[in-house]
Amino acid sequence: MSHLYNTVNLCTVGGTESNNETNHMIRWSPPLKDKVKLNFDGSVKSNYAVGGFIFRNPLGSPLAAAVFNFGSTSVLVAKALALHNGLIDAKRRGFKKVEVEGDFKLVIDVINGVFAPRGDC
Repeated sequence: MSHLYNTVNLCTVGGTESNNETNHMIRWSPPLKDKVKLNFDGSVKSNYAVGGFIFRNPLGSPLAAAVFNFGSTSVLVAKALALHNGLIDAKRRGFKKVEVEGDFKLVIDVINGVFAPRGDC
């Protein structure tokens, strides 16, 4: 299993941390033994959006993956569409227990009903 090092900007609303850079280790963790894990991501470069997803079993072996061209859109929309397409594919494949992991908390909060985006997102 490989380790990735990532530099992130921490911003705590109403707190004392703001735009502080820190290095921390990011490591993929397997799903529980009775689940599959859906990892998703999206990106935009030069007004060109892409996204994709991968399913892995508890041993880390890939089960299925897909990538998409989303045309001209935002990073938020690219990540949300990648997750949406992954969830549709999970249902199509008959995966009943799916653990979802992505790097954009807002997208996950919207799916979980924690946050409702405005109409201009």
